[in-house]
Amino acid sequence: MQPIIERLDREGHFAIVRIMKAWPEIVGETIARRTEIASLKFHTLTVKVSGAMWIQELNLMKLQILERVTAQAGDDLVREIRFVQGRPARVHRPRLKTVPRAPRHSIALPELKDPELHAAFARLIEAWGRAPR
Repeated sequence: MQPIIERLDREGHFAIVRIMKAWPEIVGETIARRTEIASLKFHTLTVKVSGAMWIQELNLMKLQILERVTAQAGDDLVREIRFVQGRPARVHRPRLKTVPRAPRHSIALPELKDPELHAAFARLIEAWGRAPR
């Protein structure tokens, strides 16, 4: 199959598909979730990134990523990587698992003569019970 694709694809358009499939292996799942390959033109791979902070981090890792892309896709296919800000369009987003909460236990307040103090303690205990853990 590979020789047929190479014969049909003299200009390297199918190479972007190979890079897209291998992208999670190249950069890892964490980075792959926040990035998306946008284009491959004139040996420059353009990657959409979800935020400016990630662009800065990826620019620091650019040489390592470029080496991995070269190893995966071939020597002269990608010479430069350009990170641009944009929202990666993800069709499949993993759903988060729901974690069951422990049952709530009622706490009996000691006898307090001041009703405002009693209400304040009741609100405090209620807020503590709603707090995430």
